[in-house]
Amino acid sequence: MNDEMYNTSALQERVNTLREQGYRGYRVVSGREKVEGAIQVSASRKEGVTLTASGDTVDEAYENLIEKIDITLDS
Repeated sequence: MNDEMYNTSALQERVNTLREQGYRGYRVVSGREKVEGAIQVSASRKEGVTLTASGDTVDEAYENLIEKIDITLDS
């Protein structure tokens, strides 16, 4: 398996995890809303922190949200 396939597979697994049970303390609070032609999804933590991301497709929006969660928690 090449690196690109592994990265795509790993990212899809994180998307599935976020959708089904949450990711790194965040749970989806809204999703699949069309805002100005883009799909927008939001996730929040129990502390009240909410992150929102968008994309051209539902999967892209979730991938962007995961990236935002990772950046927020790793900084």
